[in-house]
Amino acid sequence: MLLTIAILTDFGTSDNYNAVMEAVIKKFNRDTDITYITQQSKNFNVIAGSYLLFTSYRYFRKNTIFLVVVDPGVGTRRRPLAVKTRQYFFIGPDNGILYPTIEEDGIERAYSIDNDKVYLTREISNTFHGRDIFSISAALLSRKVPIETLGTEINKTELQKIDLRSRRENGLLCSKVFYVDHFGNVSLAIRDARVRVNQRVNVLVKGRTFLALSAQTFQDSKGELIVYRNGYGFLELGLNKADASVLLDVKEGDDICIEESILVDFNPFT
Repeated sequence: MLLTIAILTDFGTSDNYNAVMEAVIKKFNRDTDITYITQQSKNFNVIAGSYLLFTSYRYFRKNTIFLVVVDPGVGTRRRPLAVKTRQYFFIGPDNGILYPTIEEDGIERAYSIDNDKVYLTREISNTFHGRDIFSISAALLSRKVPIETLGTEINKTELQKIDLRSRRENGLLCSKVFYVDHFGNVSLAIRDARVRVNQRVNVLVKGRTFLALSAQTFQDSKGELIVYRNGYGFLELGLNKADASVLLDVKEGDDICIEESILVDFNPFT
């Protein structure tokens, strides 16, 4: 059976970076199946890339190899990683982008890709590890080369994490913004969320207070801010046919506090 390599990058579609990575993969395994989660993850935004990976990976078949390159620290001392979880493989930088996903699926083994015999070239670019390290590593895994060939095993406790912890204070649940989609919907790092519908709730952002309506659909909004469970189970704030992120003036990593009484069930990141 052909193994799938699923790519997530912030390289965009106007440059040749993604195509070059595909060429490297096909050079070493022309029979592998290549697909994309996205080529247009937000530039340099590790939190946003982490959300896209986390909400996508479980829909792929077992043993898919995820090749993730959102890597603002490329060329620095940050490690290139290869990780085997219960059901999948992951290749990418040790900057936290992989961590929520690999933790959820269950980390079995993690390796620093430091075996220079698997590098594409002896002259590794300081700005394009996607080509010189990550793509060739993914291609080798797709040829069923043992993951331990790629480098030195490391303890999973050493892996970089993204801090998405929530906190409770005075009846409020405060969370990081996990993702803002292109509609302007604002997803919080609170999952498995269910809300008490058709209730008013205070939302606190950067010292300002907004009134939101708990809802099930965008049509429930009459031009007002709504709070609801999104398609991936995360608590989300939105507007019907408008941009909630502009209204709230938020981006990934910002704090938002919401009255906890509106929530029936939830599972914050820890």
